[in-house]
Amino acid sequence: MFKRKLFWLIIIATALVTLNMTLLWKLDDIAHFWMSIVFWCAVGSLLWDNQDILKQSDIKSDLLSRVAGTLLIAFILFKSAVVSSKFDPFLRLAPFLSGLGLSLLAVGFHNLKLYWRELVILFFHGTPSVITLPLVDFITSLTAKFAYYSLWYVGFDVTRYGNYVALPTGRVLVNGGCSGIEAMNYLLGLAVICLVMFPTKQNKALVIGVAVIFGFIINVFRVAGMALLVASNRLDLFKYWHEGEGSLVVGMIAVILFGVFYQFMLKRDSKLTQSSGN
Repeated sequence: MFKRKLFWLIIIATALVTLNMTLLWKLDDIAHFWMSIVFWCAVGSLLWDNQDILKQSDIKSDLLSRVAGTLLIAFILFKSAVVSSKFDPFLRLAPFLSGLGLSLLAVGFHNLKLYWRELVILFFHGTPSVITLPLVDFITSLTAKFAYYSLWYVGFDVTRYGNYVALPTGRVLVNGGCSGIEAMNYLLGLAVICLVMFPTKQNKALVIGVAVIFGFIINVFRVAGMALLVASNRLDLFKYWHEGEGSLVVGMIAVILFGVFYQFMLKRDSKLTQSSGN
């Protein structure tokens, strides 16, 4: 009975993950595609560590939970068949909904806490992108202001009107896609993965705050750099850093910087533990 249940859960989970990843690739949401791999691998690692949960005879899903889980998965399949844009919020909500539906099938409402870590990671994988949609205009304006001040501070003859950052020989418009809110949400999700899988004894809010700030600041420097490229008439490089692989490189820089910061936090934990032991 256990093996048959596990077999079907694995089949359904594989189908849902494959479907979501295929849609991201098909709709050309490449950045989110690669980030999804990180989140799914984190969840897979946790599930592997917790595989004995399903073997416990007293942990079962009731009829209501199975019906709810089935309806949720049916909704995911239906919505996946009609989604046509990478900007559809469903693509960001689908991983969490998939995890929730599978958890209901596996252990039911009363035992969802057994998979709280996996569900938290899937929630922060894409849901914050949907929640923060109303903030896009505000963050866009803030990015334009900080890009302007960063160029002004180092001595460039720069002006700003609205979301335009202008130099004497060129200007750029900071729109919603350049706001940096996606980078901030990605790093927020990575911070949650780190806190869940490699907990630190220090301030959790500090880790979250640093992740979001890194995402914002790195993007501000990217916008300022693109303004300089336009002013220098280097439109080829502008396109690379705006739409091409350069935008992914900037994201990787932010991830690496956060990784270095979190490694420092873990080493500090180790030192504090050693000093308290002495």
